[in-house]
Amino acid sequence: IFTSREAEHESPARQCREQEADQGEPRQGRHKNSGETHDIASAAAKSANTREAIGGTTGTRALPGWKSALVLLVPIIPLAAWYAYHYFRTGFIFGNPEFFHYNVQATLHPLRIVLALLLRIWQTAGYMNLYLLTIACALAMRAQPIQTADGPRPRIAVPVQLGFLAVAAVYVITLAVVGGAVLARYMLPIVPLVILVCVSTVWRRLHLWNFVLIIVAVAFVAGLFVNPPYGFAPEDNLAYRDYIHLHQDAERWLQARYPKARVLTAWPASGEVTKPYLGYVDRPMQVVQMEDFTAEQLLSAADVGSRFDVALVFSTKYQPRTIFDRWRKWQEWKARYFGFHLDLPPEAAASVLGGRLVYVERKQGQWVGIIEIVKIEEALIRTSKASGDR
Repeated sequence: IFTSREAEHESPARQCREQEADQGEPRQGRHKNSGETHDIASAAAKSANTREAIGGTTGTRALPGWKSALVLLVPIIPLAAWYAYHYFRTGFIFGNPEFFHYNVQATLHPLRIVLALLLRIWQTAGYMNLYLLTIACALAMRAQPIQTADGPRPRIAVPVQLGFLAVAAVYVITLAVVGGAVLARYMLPIVPLVILVCVSTVWRRLHLWNFVLIIVAVAFVAGLFVNPPYGFAPEDNLAYRDYIHLHQDAERWLQARYPKARVLTAWPASGEVTKPYLGYVDRPMQVVQMEDFTAEQLLSAADVGSRFDVALVFSTKYQPRTIFDRWRKWQEWKARYFGFHLDLPPEAAASVLGGRLVYVERKQGQWVGIIEIVKIEEALIRTSKASGDR
């Protein structure tokens, strides 16, 4: 008695001979049809081998597929270990309540998600002159692939491009939903994928591809030195160099002139004047912290003017005027969902705080100022002296 698998591997020729014997076929018939029998036997053997190969291949591929999926889940182990350690040390899994509220709870508004998604797409495909490459890629898609002796120029394999698209889409959507600050540098993991696909498309379809890519490269380099006509974080190009020089000069002057003064300022300058290893001051200074240099914050600080002696004010962002400034709703959305604010210039800040602007320096749209706070006693003395002189 044969099992089905044993019967499957039994000699096909033997099966044919047994079938002929059962039917009582004459020997002459067997010799006459020997050619047909051989053909049938060969076909049956190939069929059996093919079925075995397919079955074996299916079985052997299924296991590595599961193994590959399990390997992809391995990073969960150190991630879970980190969360466990974080919870053990702090009592919080995802950070303290303020951090979780800022980066998750406060971002789950439908309008905010849509606006953040648009900003993320812009940062991925247009920010810092990247739009030139994106436009070149879009125009190149209208042309046919360049033909060579071996056929059309090759492209990045479609499955690979779809993989890039899937990674980029998931990443962009995720950072549109969570994450308090919509900073362009958070998109760096996927920007190279966009550049790779765009450059490949331009090379494949445009005869002047090298000329186009040279222009794009020059624009990228220029973006390091020339500020764009829209607001951006200074650390996104070499404007941060100007920021560092401005703050080094101002804070060294501040420490030389007012070494023991209590300084009213905001982050990151609050860290710069309290941590000498950052390279801004030689000795730590006393700091009174504030959030920013908006009119509301400065008015609140003026009410407690006795707590500080000088104020170190500075531009917290590069924000040139654009056509969108006339759109009040956009300004409201930026302030409500993305923490946008307008810093008062140093002269206005000095007026609100009731002090004298004793130092100011400007460079490429950024500025820093030092305001000496005039105490009530000093104001009275100066007033009396002025009256006596009269």
